[in-house]
Amino acid sequence: MYKFVIGIDISKLTLDAALIVGGQPQSATHHHLGNTVEQIAQLFSELGKGPGFSLDECLVCVEATGLYAHPLLTFAAQHGVNLWLESAVRIKKSIGLQRGKNDKADALRIAVYAAKNQENARLWKPASATLTAVKNLASLRDRLIKSKNQLTVPVEEFSQMGDTRTAAMLGKAMKSTIRSLEADIAAIDKQIKAMIDADENLKELFALATSVVGIGTQTALALMIYTDGFTLFDDARKLACYAGVAPFVYASGTSVKGRTRVSKMANMDLKTALHMASLTAVKLDVQLKAYYQRKVADGKSKMSVLNAVKAKLLHRVLSVVRRKQKYENSANFSLVLS
Repeated sequence: MYKFVIGIDISKLTLDAALIVGGQPQSATHHHLGNTVEQIAQLFSELGKGPGFSLDECLVCVEATGLYAHPLLTFAAQHGVNLWLESAVRIKKSIGLQRGKNDKADALRIAVYAAKNQENARLWKPASATLTAVKNLASLRDRLIKSKNQLTVPVEEFSQMGDTRTAAMLGKAMKSTIRSLEADIAAIDKQIKAMIDADENLKELFALATSVVGIGTQTALALMIYTDGFTLFDDARKLACYAGVAPFVYASGTSVKGRTRVSKMANMDLKTALHMASLTAVKLDVQLKAYYQRKVADGKSKMSVLNAVKAKLLHRVLSVVRRKQKYENSANFSLVLS
């Protein structure tokens, strides 16, 4: 158990930190500082002067906020801070109904949550420099593809509605822009491949993941990025929950009997990648194709069957990664398709 728990609310330029000692919220002290490595270092230097404060006995909890957390992650990696990156949704759901919102109160709420749930804390570990670079490039690639789609979709709609003159005019006007975007996307793909090939661990993980029928380059990259190189999940069921493909029963008493369905609290980017993988798998994998056709014939909705296929793909990927052996369509790897 950690004696000191710090909850930090992160914004672009500033941080608000609440320190709880001995699990007692009434002991909380508030600190407001700039969102820089230097300011964070100064905060911990000041805390270190307090009675009995020890970094080893301190848990720092923050909501996973992406880029704005970079200064804190940098400091944590340099000084071995016990850092817990927690889902904002999970914190909000745990706290319950709240009236009002400000950064100081949010920091305290995070600290209280962390103090109560510290036995479930998953301490953050810095990803490899290569995987971090791949993640940033993949994110840029996604933004470029969205930009391209924003430009091309309206032109396609003009054409579909029969206004070919306008479609041709707009297509010609943005032709060079589209070519430039496509060139940038291709260059990023090439750079990502080179980075993975140069890193023995990532190269092996990529080869293992893509050996599973249906798992292509982009799905394998998404899995590697969001699982931190397959280190965050050792259970396929938990990964399926994270990806939003695990079914849950919605029922209460005798009156509420909802359909079994997946949760919307999921990583939608990963879920989208798995959807494309499942469509490929039910075409190319003999077992999954037969499973899909049988379940649809039994009256199951196509989407629910595809969700089951996504979960099976995750089981297969984690299996090959754990065994360090490429996928084989045999009894050793095949799941019971019931």
